[in-house]
Parts: sequence; structure tokens; C-alpha cells
Amino acid sequence: MCSAAMARRRDTAMQIEFTIELLDLAVFFVAILYAVLVLTIADLARRKFNLRLEFTRRIIHLFAGAAIWTVPYFPHPWVATFVGLAFVIMLSFANNERFSRFFAAMARPEDLENQSVRGPLWYAVSITILTAIFTFTGYERLYFVAAAAIHIMMFGDGMSAPIGIRYGADSSRIILGSKRSPQGSAALLVFGFLGAILAFWYFGVLTYGVFVLAGEIQWAPIVILALIGAITGTLVELVSPKGTDNVFLPLASCVVILVTGMFLGVVVF
Repeated sequence: MCSAAMARRRDTAMQIEFTIELLDLAVFFVAILYAVLVLTIADLARRKFNLRLEFTRRIIHLFAGAAIWTVPYFPHPWVATFVGLAFVIMLSFANNERFSRFFAAMARPEDLENQSVRGPLWYAVSITILTAIFTFTGYERLYFVAAAAIHIMMFGDGMSAPIGIRYGADSSRIILGSKRSPQGSAALLVFGFLGAILAFWYFGVLTYGVFVLAGEIQWAPIVILALIGAITGTLVELVSPKGTDNVFLPLASCVVILVTGMFLGVVVF
């Protein structure tokens, strides 16, 4: 961890410096390189092992968003917003004729038909918005809230479809244009909960000492917030119109975690 940069940010809360250092640029390119590496590995695996697009798309869904793990390393955290924005721009201009094989690996069948990659696009948009909200306002110390919501989308939503397809085919129902099953929803709840726990540990406990009292990790608020966030994500995903879960799930989970965290005294402005 860049402890000096973190200490400086604690002492200058709400004092945003709109300058860029070499370390900002270095971390930016590391984050971009990581995301591109995930895309590349997914595409190579798809072509080498003749895998279905759904498999590679889920690999990307599960791991590409982990580029946000670089946020604590930015001397000026607002620069991290441009990592997500870079992919938003690229995906916005992607179409069926200009698809690189990387973006083809992310596309759903309907995306190919509509000559767009709406699912991955909204995935990147949500990450960009949540990162911007907490870094451009000077509240990067509360980024664990946004990170938890993003991890619920990454892990929860990322695992709900394959598990739902594999084990819930006979019990699935069409809700607002999307297939939903109890097994898929349960997977989102469980993996979303675990993803939120991981985010709270890394972005809260490890980075800013949140959830730590007298040198001891306070697991009760971590578990409560993770469970409430995962439940929110599960319910929102269940009723989200087709293709919109990557927008509504993380944003709704973030709001609920934020409000609950304020009630528990963990989130303090």
C-alpha cells in the first residue's frame, strides 16, 4: 500500500487536488493493463478450447471489475474514474463490424444482434459512476461502500446466471424479459455477500482502518452491511428489466449500504 499517500489523504479530506503525478499515471496504466489482460485471457481461452461466449463473458464479468483494487494506490483517487471511463468510451463506439475479438468475448447474443455490447457497457458505466461519486467529492475513504456494491455485481450477478442455467432450468420463470430462478437468485445472494465481505476487508479494514476498534476487526457491521447489500442486489436483479441489472443492482446496493452504514455509525461524513 502507498501508506504515505493514504495518510496524506486522511489529513486532507475534502481537499481535492486536481493535479496528476507520475504515480497516478503508472497506476492508471496498471489498471488498464489488468483489464485488457482479463479480456485477452478470456478470448484466448474461448478460441483455444472452443468455449461458449457465455463462459468467457462470465469470466470477464467476475474479474474485469477488480481493476478497482488499484484505487487505493492513486495519490489522487479521482484519476481512477478514468479507468472505467476509458472502457465506457471504447464500448460506446463498438459495433458488430468493428468488434475486436476482445469485445466479442463479452457480448450476449442480443448484443451481437443489436450491434452493441450493452451489458458490458452498463457494467463499465456503473463502476465509473460509483468511483466518480466517492473520489471527486473527496470521500474516497468511504469507497468501501461503492466497492462492496461493485463486488456484489461482479461476483453475485456473475455467478447467478451460470448456476441458474445449470441447476435452475426447470424452475426458471420469465420476469420482465429475463429468466430468473431460485437457484440463480440464491447464488447471487451468497456470492454477492462474499464479494461484499471481501470489499469491506480490502477497501475498509486494510486501506483506511474502517471496521477496526482498539486493534480488533468489528465483524458484526461488516456482516450486516454485506448481507443487506447482497439482499438488496438480489431483489433488484430479480425485478430489473432485461439488460439493466448492471445498472440498477450496484447503484441500489450502494445506496442501501450507505444509508445502513450511516445508521450503524460506520459511514461518517
